[in-house]
Amino acid sequence: MEKHIEKFWKLAIAFDGLEADNKYDIEKYLFEKYKETKQSKLLKTYYFVKPLIPRKMQIFLRRKKARTQEVSFPHWPIEEKLEDMKRDILKNLRKGKDKIPFIWFWPHGKNFAVVLTHDVETSRGLSNIETICGIEKKYGFRSSWNFVPERYTVNTELLEGLSNDGFEIGIHGLKHDGKLFNSKQIYERRMNQIEKYASEWGAVGFRSPSTHRNPDWMINMPFEYDSSFPDTDPYEPQPGGCLSIFPFFIGNLLELPITLAQDHTLFEILGYKDISIWKQKIAWIEKMNGMVLLVVHPDYMFTDIRLGLYEDFLKILSQKSDFYHALPCDVANWWRRRDRSNIKFDSGGKPHIEGPLAEDGIVAHAELSSNKVNLVVMGQHLA
Repeated sequence: MEKHIEKFWKLAIAFDGLEADNKYDIEKYLFEKYKETKQSKLLKTYYFVKPLIPRKMQIFLRRKKARTQEVSFPHWPIEEKLEDMKRDILKNLRKGKDKIPFIWFWPHGKNFAVVLTHDVETSRGLSNIETICGIEKKYGFRSSWNFVPERYTVNTELLEGLSNDGFEIGIHGLKHDGKLFNSKQIYERRMNQIEKYASEWGAVGFRSPSTHRNPDWMINMPFEYDSSFPDTDPYEPQPGGCLSIFPFFIGNLLELPITLAQDHTLFEILGYKDISIWKQKIAWIEKMNGMVLLVVHPDYMFTDIRLGLYEDFLKILSQKSDFYHALPCDVANWWRRRDRSNIKFDSGGKPHIEGPLAEDGIVAHAELSSNKVNLVVMGQHLA
């Protein structure tokens, strides 16, 4: 636990003596150790019979299950437990101090981060890329596009065009057949093939199809970052979540959690006709200074209504001024640089940053009271 909380807060005080009991079992949540093991067996069974089930029937069954299931933990769309725990830990660390300096989460003291991503699941989605890119560029955004190398033909000119226009290329599994995590042997064999495509395409990021994941296997994944863990999602084939709205490390792999409900879940499975869930979650993430990370599939965004909802989402974000918008590769690079930096004090006791963020990092303070932790950066209370 201490390693993960140190990497998150980047404080100027030691964590010696911090109780590492079940109350503060960070890894239990980040790596989903709270879940029942029987889920993995059910998942394998589902993907074994899935090719025999017509697509419309698959969607019908998922809708029926989603609309009748009870969500207890993690709560959806917002689960506060882990973020509350991080602040509670600070109260036990203060050691007589009312203010504790730490390295702020985002460049230039920005209040929160925004990351846009897309998973192209079928060849149909390829034809919708230009339209979605056009909407994003209209509001000053760029995004990452994750492709499945052996499910459809990925045109080299398309990849080069996206990269030259400021977008990012990522890998979305190998075949998108639900078998990547069926066994360690299959995982390692496919990951070797995936690595070759990543090298050819210049991709440094990965997202697993259907957000299947196993942190014990992913620890040595040959990527700069992964983005397969939702913070909370009871509606995916592998339900659960890491509870985190901030990046975190799985060994040397940096995880960028999916923190908004996926478009497919929201519109196709749950039948929402608006983006109220997205707006609610953005407001909370902004309050907590976290990372808004959305997955949108071009395969399901062909109607004017769906495209209009996505444009409304981007319009709402564009009207905010105090956020850090970047490609996932840039967020990963920032978080790694932050991890290698530290708070030091000069001869007068003033805190400063030493390391990669010495020039563009910001020293913030956690102001502690008996019942609350306030975060202060550049003279502004961000609670």
